[in-house]
Parts: sequence; C-alpha cells; structure tokens
Amino acid sequence: MNRVTRKMSLNGQPHERRLPLEGGGTKITTFVPLRFRKRGVKKVVVGVESGEDPVTFLTSPAIAPKHDSVLLRALGRGHYWQRLIDNGIVADAAEIAEREGILKATVCEVLRLALLSPEIAEAAVLGRLPRTMSLANLLRGKLPLDWGGQRKWIAELG
Repeated sequence: MNRVTRKMSLNGQPHERRLPLEGGGTKITTFVPLRFRKRGVKKVVVGVESGEDPVTFLTSPAIAPKHDSVLLRALGRGHYWQRLIDNGIVADAAEIAEREGILKATVCEVLRLALLSPEIAEAAVLGRLPRTMSLANLLRGKLPLDWGGQRKWIAELG
C-alpha cells in the first residue's frame, strides 16, 4: 500500500474514488471500514466503532446482529443459579454442582455472569455485543465488578 492509500484508510470513514479510464469508462474504488478480529478459532468481520459507549456502538448497521446461543444459555443458567442461592433453595455452588452433575468450578464461573451489568446482558440478548465477544472471553477474562469497568473492559475486547 502506498502512503496516499494508507492515509485515506486511517480516518476510518467510508469513501469512494472515481478514476476515468482510457476507453471512456470509470474505475470506481471503494473503501469500507471493516476489521478482522479473532473470536475463538474463527475470524469475524467487525464494524468501526461510532462512539465512546461500547454498548450502543457494538454492531455496525452494515453487519447484522448475531446472537451467541452459548453465551445466552450460560447467562440464563447463571441468573437461574443465582436465584436458587438467593431464595435459599440451595446453599452454595457445591450443591448446584452436585445437582447438575458438573464441576463446582464451572458453576462458579457461570455464576459470575449474573454480575454483568443489565446493559451488557441486554446487548447480549439483542445480539449487539461485539462480534469478538464470546463466553470464553467473559469467563477467562478478569471481569470487573463495577458496571462502568465492565463496559470499558468489553470496549477493549471489541
């Protein structure tokens, strides 16, 4: 890429150039601001952010929202298990693990999802989270307890 092209693509705005051809036609060059990011083992196309708010910019209008069924299922389980603990139906994560037949560590990881801010949970349900956000990212990362910190952390991942 030459310097002119690099300067034109750095601003991140879509643009179009028309160059006349010798035969009388027009050569059209279009730049669309997209990035390729890793999501697990796959690569996905990510749109350009349009603001400071990571929950509202999460999906560019050019890219359709995508629901992550694995993340939604885990989010639902986390809230359900937290409700069981809050209502006194079970004593702790060990009892949930015993009832479900899974490891206690898995239950504790999924219970952390009940601490997500309502805005982030709503964005997950609506399919507006960054396309690079996955359940593995949420469980492996150091999720801050405060909701403002969570929004910043998700913005850095996206």
